[in-house]
Amino acid sequence: MAISSDLPIALPSEDRYGLTPFAKALADSIADMEVPTGAVLAINGPWGAGKSSAINLIEHHLKPSVERGEMVLVSFNPWWFAGADTLILAFFRELGKAIGPSLPSKFRKSMTSLGRGISSLGTIAGAVADMKAPGIGAIISGAAGLIGKATASDKTVEEEHRLVSQALANQEKRFVVVIDDIDRLSPDDVLTIFRLIKSVGRLPNVVYLLAFDRQIAERIVAERFPSEGASYLEKIIQGSFELPPPRLDFLRWHCAEIAIKIMGEPDEAKKTRFWNVFYDVVSPTIHTPRDVARIGNHLSTTWGAVAGNVDRADFLAIAALQLSEPAIYTAIRQNPDLLCGIEHMGTHRQENRAEDYDALFGVNNRSERNRKRLRTGLTRLFPRLDAGWANTYHQGEGFDQERRIASEKHFRSYFAFSISEDVIPADQLDALIDRADEGAFVQDAFRAALGVRRATRETNVPLLLDELSAHAPEISDPKIPQLVATLFTIADDLNVRGDAKQGFGGFGNNHLRLHWLLNRLVHDRFPIEQREAIYRSAMAVGSLAWTLDFAHRCLGYFAPLDGGKDRGQPIVGEAVAEGFKNIALARLRDAASDGSLIRNQDMASLLFEWRRFADTDGAQEVRTWTDSALSQKEFLLALAEQMPSSSWSFGMGDRVQRQNVKVDTKAYEKLIDIPRLYARVDEELSASQLPPEDLEKLRNFKEIPRGAHGDRDISD
Repeated sequence: MAISSDLPIALPSEDRYGLTPFAKALADSIADMEVPTGAVLAINGPWGAGKSSAINLIEHHLKPSVERGEMVLVSFNPWWFAGADTLILAFFRELGKAIGPSLPSKFRKSMTSLGRGISSLGTIAGAVADMKAPGIGAIISGAAGLIGKATASDKTVEEEHRLVSQALANQEKRFVVVIDDIDRLSPDDVLTIFRLIKSVGRLPNVVYLLAFDRQIAERIVAERFPSEGASYLEKIIQGSFELPPPRLDFLRWHCAEIAIKIMGEPDEAKKTRFWNVFYDVVSPTIHTPRDVARIGNHLSTTWGAVAGNVDRADFLAIAALQLSEPAIYTAIRQNPDLLCGIEHMGTHRQENRAEDYDALFGVNNRSERNRKRLRTGLTRLFPRLDAGWANTYHQGEGFDQERRIASEKHFRSYFAFSISEDVIPADQLDALIDRADEGAFVQDAFRAALGVRRATRETNVPLLLDELSAHAPEISDPKIPQLVATLFTIADDLNVRGDAKQGFGGFGNNHLRLHWLLNRLVHDRFPIEQREAIYRSAMAVGSLAWTLDFAHRCLGYFAPLDGGKDRGQPIVGEAVAEGFKNIALARLRDAASDGSLIRNQDMASLLFEWRRFADTDGAQEVRTWTDSALSQKEFLLALAEQMPSSSWSFGMGDRVQRQNVKVDTKAYEKLIDIPRLYARVDEELSASQLPPEDLEKLRNFKEIPRGAHGDRDISD
């Protein structure tokens, strides 16, 4: 949709706010009134109320009189001219162009001379600034000198004015001079226009139709002439008409139409909330046609950047608040921590929280009615506010999925007019959901996510897995088996170490996120028989570490818990879980045999799974393999990188957690010959035949405390 320049309407067919009856009535009055000495009419209304539209509609209804030759319309736009001299010259030039052709030839020169004679005196504003005599009813201070000034035709201005007046008095044709937006001029130019009309501009059969905000005009006069005020305008204007206010329901409905045209219709499931937000947040900000135009323009310039990645209702609401309630908009923008998410019962005393919210949004500075309306509207956007204002607690489900402003991860998009790096674009997510059963497409999507590094040093894989979990119900049942098989295939590649959260910032790695996704995709949707079929196919193509991880989880449901507690519904039956263990163990032994196990980023942890899955002989089987592998430099480097473990703790007076690194040799002593391991490290360091970066890795490993915590700053 094109940006509107706040242009007024021109035809009754464009009238959305009910101005046509008013305009037609005023046009009929102008056409019928007798004006032997001229007349001045005014349309009063605040900025943005539709004065220019009313003027255009009046001109439209006067066109029949113009076409019959009974009337001439003269539009004078004072905005094009600056300064009293320029305004005077332009005023009489435009008046002369319109009136001159209707005058007998002997009077045309008088019309031209009238304007030339007045402008030749210099700045009229300077002359009238000396008006000190009581009553501004006189044309101007020093009027005798002004009117008596000789013109180029050797007649005084007074004589020329009288000749033009006589000629116009005998005219059957009427002249309507339209001057709009007077209140937007500088104070001096406003006074110049009024003085021209009040003095020499008043001519028989000439009707002036002025449009301005009366309050602004009276304030300008009062500042210059305190004793006059409103009476000054009353001496100039014979008929003053207040612009009828547009029907608010028409305004608001038009705003909704424009918003939907730009942003598109909300989904059926979201329509109720869209209209609730519109009526409680957007509608109270709309009072004039200009309010509608501003919202439309704002959406036209901003929506395209975030379309599909934010909630329509919330984006429209925040746009309306930005334009009409800047203080509230700023309070929202600066306080996502207070507004996003949900409030848990008992977190804060309800009455204190209500006071905080009232102070944040300036609620107490409003009338009781407006307070209630403001609270209702803001609660639509941020349900968390209900905990303080109504002692009501909400669930936060759907905030992230619907990309609402109440979602902390999506909040920034509403103010940056761009998609946060912590958000997967909606079109990418929609494509992945739609093509979930296309293995190559899904793999390419995750490979692309692996290639992105955010400011947190994480890839986009955690975001993609989390988004798929949130939107899992949107993936159709027939697409699930192929999607699961694809995820099993690439699971190890997705488990990037840098994506693992631990200590400060949370916990969890991509394998854990994948388990959460499978819960939504499979466990929550299918009976156990279908789950087993889906997972059998996936295990056949699964990557090494993931098959061990998944088999371990499946078996865990059948391990006894203390106190006879139930672990819940198993993922698969026990026999199937045992079969998965055998598949994983066979794949692990193959990897150990062909050497690929050493190159696996999770090799150290896989040694423990190998011992566990091989039952009673597991430790010896692993030890036999590691004894052989210790002769390989590649194995030493892999252990040096993977054996150190971290824990996180707060020290006395710390504001952040500290990372504690150790090598827990006791945990590995049954699987690896620890003395020989360190001896081999010394051998390689002494030989110095490895690349410098590998030698540095071995030195660091050797220096890490064994079996006890060592401290290292989190910044390391």
